Amino acid sequence: MRLLLLYLERRGWIIGMEVKYDAKMLAKLALIFFGLLFLVCVWLGRKTAVKEAPEGEQITAEDAVILLEALEGADIDLSFLREKAAEGAYLSYGQYMEIVSLVGTEEMGLPDYGDRYEADHPLLKEDWYTAYRLMLAYLDRESSIWETTVFLLRVDEKTGEAYTESGGGKAAYRYHSPAFAEHVLRQMNVYVKGSDLLTVTEVLPEDYELQNVWIMESTGGELACFYHQTEFTAMTDSPVERERVADLTFRDGSVVKAREKNEKVHGRLLRMTEDELEIEGCGVYGIAEGMEVYKLYGSLESKVRSDLRIGYADTDFVIEKGKVCAGLISEEEAADRIRVLLKNTANNSSYHDEVELEVDGEMIHVKAGEMEIGERRTYSCAALTDKIMLRMEGQTKGGGAYRGTIECYRTREGMAVINELPLEEYLYAVVPSEMPAGYPLEALKSQAVCARTYAYRYILHAGLPEMGAHLDDTTGYQVYHNVGENAASTTAVKETSGILLTHEGEPAQNYYYSTSCGVGTDTAIWHAGDTQELSYLQAVRLQWPEDEAPETPEALREEENFYRFITSTGEKDLEKEEPWYRWTYTVEELDAEAVLSRIQERYAVSPASVLTRTKGDYYVSQPVEKLGRIRELSIIKRGAGGVAQELLIEADSGTYKILAEYNIRYVLCDRETKTILQDGSTFASGSLLPSGFFVIETGKKEGNVVGYTLTGGGYGHGVGMSQNGARQLGEEGVSFDRILAVFFPGCELEKIGNGSDL
Repeated sequence: MRLLLLYLERRGWIIGMEVKYDAKMLAKLALIFFGLLFLVCVWLGRKTAVKEAPEGEQITAEDAVILLEALEGADIDLSFLREKAAEGAYLSYGQYMEIVSLVGTEEMGLPDYGDRYEADHPLLKEDWYTAYRLMLAYLDRESSIWETTVFLLRVDEKTGEAYTESGGGKAAYRYHSPAFAEHVLRQMNVYVKGSDLLTVTEVLPEDYELQNVWIMESTGGELACFYHQTEFTAMTDSPVERERVADLTFRDGSVVKAREKNEKVHGRLLRMTEDELEIEGCGVYGIAEGMEVYKLYGSLESKVRSDLRIGYADTDFVIEKGKVCAGLISEEEAADRIRVLLKNTANNSSYHDEVELEVDGEMIHVKAGEMEIGERRTYSCAALTDKIMLRMEGQTKGGGAYRGTIECYRTREGMAVINELPLEEYLYAVVPSEMPAGYPLEALKSQAVCARTYAYRYILHAGLPEMGAHLDDTTGYQVYHNVGENAASTTAVKETSGILLTHEGEPAQNYYYSTSCGVGTDTAIWHAGDTQELSYLQAVRLQWPEDEAPETPEALREEENFYRFITSTGEKDLEKEEPWYRWTYTVEELDAEAVLSRIQERYAVSPASVLTRTKGDYYVSQPVEKLGRIRELSIIKRGAGGVAQELLIEADSGTYKILAEYNIRYVLCDRETKTILQDGSTFASGSLLPSGFFVIETGKKEGNVVGYTLTGGGYGHGVGMSQNGARQLGEEGVSFDRILAVFFPGCELEKIGNGSDL
């Protein structure tokens, strides 16, 4: 201490004062000195201490590589990391900073984390994913990678496939991170890209319930289950009977609770809406939110509600709390009967106020006002070959004699009238209504196969399930009973009995129309340019089979090629002698306000088909309030075969596009002008131009369109079979199967019957 005082005095810190070295003073000075020394040591110690690694779940190097490789907007050399990933190592903070140096920018603002980690510390998952989300925001411009929540049913480690409860019958995912195999039967947050499961960001701790699972087998505490097209197994302590529907609750990969549902009803499905279904002899039931449908015969499959067949009793319905929670399609019943809604032609309605029937000589009046809501009355003749005479409001049908049964069903809106009869007998009245019975037999047989296939598809998937019908009797589906039955068309039906047009084992989506202009088109006409057409519904050049077409359907997309084609006659075209092969339509005085009204009508039905040009030459869907004078009308895009696909209208108020051939035909038809056919006859076109195969020539005054002439050809949409083309082939002795091959390339003919579906 003396030395300390001498040192202080010599340094000038104690000057001109007498120092007395008593004990108390020395103690105080010593205390101050050693306190200061302690603080300095603590400070120096903190400066040199090693950080402890943060605690928590760590991100593997493999998961980091998976996520970085999925980033299409980043060109990163990850060779420094792949070896560590293969070893199963965790991503270190130093490796993370190297990644930051490769992909990061100042604008991206990737976090540093330097105050928490040493270079060799494993990086925590939460810190990695905070940084990765920023990378996504800047590098994944197409938003191709996203986070979602899945419940994992099973994985196949051999194929690398994973199956989730939300699969809904879709193909399996391909999984990348090994973490998926470790968390089967658990709910988790994951990163997804397309059909790839990339990584698991978090395994959720909550219990998870799957509703209405089909229990295939239950042995020794193990359940063999089926759900959303996926078979999986689960361990449980809860006893469950086999071949049951049950709700399963999962915790940590096992079933902790199983609730069986044993109440069932069986009967014909008469009607189905979004909220309820009606089962013959059982009543009306609500539909549970998580309703599942299973096909139990043959190979076990998950189905959707629309697969339940109206008018058939092939399904057991599982009931819980008064609602249908599952449908079990338990047998293969022949799809040989069809239910047709007979519309009220007086007001184009689905409902009638009253009808009159004659059944076995007895006259019956059925009035909607005398029936209770939900009441059904069914009428049939004693002899199967006898017919019911039916008279309806505003009836314009060619005959009122109906085969099968007539069912009157009272709804809140009115009375629906449904004719149920065998499919083949239904065709007796469809074929002559859709094709003149005087056409060659082989053409009629082609029509019969098309009509049968069309109807069969709707038997399998009803078009009007809420009405309890597969389809109606109008052009909205197929014309039925527009004219009476005919011996020739009935022969065509019988000689093709049970034959369907199929593609890859399924009934084809076959369409037909009246007359071609020498070429057909594809289904893109109904999707405003969607290129995902059905392969067998192609644009076909319709010339005699042995001749080569000078213009291909694809070449006719070009305006110059199509103009030359449509304003001339193809000497080898099948239908060059048909009146509808070529036609003209001349509007002498253009009414811009009427055009505006028709545009607005189409916008109300299909907003995406009416576009307005905005700044930057972009087109958006928005209401068109006014046009003013029209300066230009032109077809700026054509589909396969030259069909009009985009109409451009330049007006005082702006520039507009009308998409899809139907909308274009509607907008350009003025309801007054008559179409002049190539034989000189005229036709009142109603609200629609004859076809979308035409070119426009405008008449102008002072720069404004005052009228226009359309030079076109064909009658109908142009997809599938041309009926007059089929007639021409039939007259040359071409068989119905070869006729169908011309119009539906790639399709096959298959026969159904005796209870066997395709």
